[in-house]
Amino acid sequence: MDWVVRGRARRRRLVGVAMVAAVLLAGGAATAGAALAVRRGQQQLATQAMDHYINDLAGVVADEVSHYEDALSDLAAAVATQPELTADAFAAMTVRYDRMRLPGASGVSFVVPAYDAQVAKTQKLWRSRGADGLRLYRTGTDIQHKYVVFARTFSGPPATPGRDLSTISQADEALTRAESSGLFTVSSAHVFGRDRRLPVAQQQVSFTLAVPVLERPGRLLGWITMGVRGGDFMSDAVNAHIGEAIQLSLTDPAPDASPTIVSAGGGRLMGDPGLERARTIIVGQHTWHLALRPTTTLLSPTDRRMSSLTVGAGSIFTLLLMALVGVLAGARNRAMDQVDQATAALRLDIERRQAVEQELQELAFHDPLTGLANRILFYDRVGHALQTHARDGHTFAVFFIDLDGFKQVNDRLGHSAGDTVLREVAARLRACLRDSDTVARFGGDEFAVIVERLADASDLHLTAARIVESIQQPIAIDRQRATVTASVGVALNRAGDTADDILRAADVAMYTAKTTGKSRHVLAGAE
Repeated sequence: MDWVVRGRARRRRLVGVAMVAAVLLAGGAATAGAALAVRRGQQQLATQAMDHYINDLAGVVADEVSHYEDALSDLAAAVATQPELTADAFAAMTVRYDRMRLPGASGVSFVVPAYDAQVAKTQKLWRSRGADGLRLYRTGTDIQHKYVVFARTFSGPPATPGRDLSTISQADEALTRAESSGLFTVSSAHVFGRDRRLPVAQQQVSFTLAVPVLERPGRLLGWITMGVRGGDFMSDAVNAHIGEAIQLSLTDPAPDASPTIVSAGGGRLMGDPGLERARTIIVGQHTWHLALRPTTTLLSPTDRRMSSLTVGAGSIFTLLLMALVGVLAGARNRAMDQVDQATAALRLDIERRQAVEQELQELAFHDPLTGLANRILFYDRVGHALQTHARDGHTFAVFFIDLDGFKQVNDRLGHSAGDTVLREVAARLRACLRDSDTVARFGGDEFAVIVERLADASDLHLTAARIVESIQQPIAIDRQRATVTASVGVALNRAGDTADDILRAADVAMYTAKTTGKSRHVLAGAE
C-alpha cells in the first residue's frame, strides 16, 4: 500500500511541476509577445517622427535662405532704379539691414564688373559717386574683375572698397552663375579671408550670396553680394525645431570635401541606422545636404520605458502565477477541501492579470493626455480601412491636423495651459465627428482623423471646414483666453495606396495648408 501512496504522491508532484512549467511557458510567451508588439510600435513611432523632422527641417532651411534671397533681391531692384547710384544712396538703402534681421550676415556690398582696360575709368567713376579712397588693382590679363565699390559691414571695422571678388574662386563662380542666369545664387562653402586669421577651431564655414543688378534684360550693372557665416546662419532656427531629439548636420557636398555649414542638436545617439534621414536641398542654384540622426530622446520617456514596463509587469505576474500554482498544488495534496477556495483565488488572480494586461495595452495604443488613439493604433486603423474600403468599393478620408499658434500659448501661459488646449481640441474633434470615426493624437500639437464610408467625396470639405471652425473658437484658461487655429491636410484612399501613402499625402497637404495661409484645409492632389 505504501508504494501506491508513494506513487500517487509522486504523480501529484509531477502534476504540480508540470503546472508550474506550463505557467512559466505561457506567461513568458505572452510577455514576449506583448513586448515585441510594443517594440514594433515604438519603431513605427520613431520612423514617423524622423520623417516629420526631415520634412520640417528641409522646409526651415529653404525658408531661411528665401528670407535672405528676398532681402538681396529687394536691394538689387532698388539699386537698378537709381540713375546714378551714390555711396550715400547705397548707405540709405542698406540701413535697415543688420545681424538681427539677417543672422550670420557679415555685410552687404555692391560689386561692379570691369576688364583690365576699364579699371582706371571704373575707379574714377565710382570715386566721383562717393567711394572715397577707392583703389582698384589689376591682376591677370584680359579677365573680368568683380570689384566691391560700396560696402556696409554689420559688425567690426568699416569695409574697405576695392576688393576683387574674382580672386576668390567660390565667390567668382557664384557671381558668374548669377550673371548668366539672372537669378539669386549661393556660392560653394569657404572660409572668409578675415576668419582665416582666427584659430582653426574658431573658423566658421561661410558662403557668399549674390543677386545680379540688371538695368534691363541682358544689361548687367553689377551684383548685390552678402557674406554669411554658416554657424550663425540658422542655428537658432534649427535648434528651435530639434531640441535634444536629433542631431543635425547641413553640409556642402563639394567634390574635394564636405564642409559642415551647420551642426546642431545634442544627446546620445540612438544607434539605429534605419532611422537616419538625409535630404538634398537646392538653394540658390546650389546643392546642400541635410542629414538627421536620432538620439535617445526622440521618443518620450513613457514610450521609451513601455517595452521594459511590459516585460517587467509580465514577468512579475508570471512569477506570481507560478508561485500560486505551486502553493495550490501542494495544498491540494494536503487538503482537498481547500481546492475550491484556492481555485477561486487563482481565477481572481488571472482576472487581475488580464485587467493589467488590458491596461498595458491601453497605454500602448492610446495617448495618455487626451485619451485619443495614438500613432500606432491610428496607423493600424488606416491599414484596416484600406482593406475593407477596397473590398467594398467605398471611400474614406484621412485628415492630418496641425495647430497654428500652439507654441505661443505654451510660451505665454505655460505647459499646463498647453495641455488644457490639447484636451479641449481633442474634445472638439470628437464632437465634430461621428462615433464611428477615429481621432488620434500624433504627438505635440498634431492630430489625425479617419472618416470612413463617405457618402459623397465632397462631404470631406464640410467636415474639414467644421473642424477648422470649431478649433479656432477661443479657449478659456484660468480667466484668460487662448486661441489656436488648424491647418488641415486631407487625403482620400486610392487604388493601390498603402497606409504610408495616404498618411504621407495628408501630411503634405497639411503643410501646403500651413504655408498658404493657415486656418484652412487642402485636399491632396487639389493644391
